[in-house]
Amino acid sequence: MTGAGQQSEDFHFPALVNGLDFLVSAVGSLSGDNGQPGPRDVKYAVLHLQAAVETLLKARLEMHDPALVWTKVGAFDQRKHEAGDFSSCGVKIAIERLRDTVQIESKIDPEDVSLRALGSLRNRIMHFGWKDTVVAVQARTVPVLDLLVGFINTDVLPHVDQPDEAWSAERQMEQLRAGFKHLTDFIVLRMQALRSQLDRYEHSTAACRSCGQFAVVLDGGAHDLACLLCGKQYGTGAEAAWEFIGSSRYVSVTQGGGDLNGCGSCGTYSVISTPLANSPEEDSWICFDCGSTHEGVCTFCDQAADLVPEMDMCSDCYEIRLDNF
Repeated sequence: MTGAGQQSEDFHFPALVNGLDFLVSAVGSLSGDNGQPGPRDVKYAVLHLQAAVETLLKARLEMHDPALVWTKVGAFDQRKHEAGDFSSCGVKIAIERLRDTVQIESKIDPEDVSLRALGSLRNRIMHFGWKDTVVAVQARTVPVLDLLVGFINTDVLPHVDQPDEAWSAERQMEQLRAGFKHLTDFIVLRMQALRSQLDRYEHSTAACRSCGQFAVVLDGGAHDLACLLCGKQYGTGAEAAWEFIGSSRYVSVTQGGGDLNGCGSCGTYSVISTPLANSPEEDSWICFDCGSTHEGVCTFCDQAADLVPEMDMCSDCYEIRLDNF
């Protein structure tokens, strides 16, 4: 408590230092005491990480031109800017301006999957309630942290021209690097421990909706599908497939839609297109019930199968068409 005539200590958080402070807080909360963060730690880690993303992107925009932080660049007013009396751009627009106007070196996609997933986590916490596992959030946030650390090192720190700010930023980065390494090492070790369960199943392993890791093995009609890393439960193959596309059979049918595509191998309607561990950069047609992969979906019977070359139909439908002629 300050005495009579004394002033409480002033604080000063320039945009960069402020963003790094959010980032250090997020990493510290994700690591937790002895590597075991509690639910409240994880909640604030997500909120602070999202705040770090927004603040750091806009800090770099401001280094180039403060008007770029505004939603409407042409409406920029210095006095309103200093007072915070304006509407700032969102993450996607900030990245587009960094890419197109500032021309940063880092290759950040405005539609980056990890950034979008973080934004969704933040929205669920703030508006809809939230249930997840600690490991899921830790794994999901690692790609965002990796992206930010690269962006800061390459496109932010070299452009800091105030010695005091540069010194503060480098001290924060030392804390950040140590915490980030601890977190990434933890996820790597967890995935290595699962290697014996994942080996030979790369063709039928999907990325978990919660943690983002390729650790959901679709193998043979299981009724209790779960992520081997974070433990998220998916239920039956059909239930998992619907969750992967962000819907349910009930919602689809009541809104005038249909069922999922049928599987040409097992006959169940549990086929969707999603990346798999053996081809993470492209979607593959796979049955979530039996784990069979297919070339595509027949445009005539809606069954997933190996298609006739240069024809969007399965061999059965092709034979039927030939018989009609």
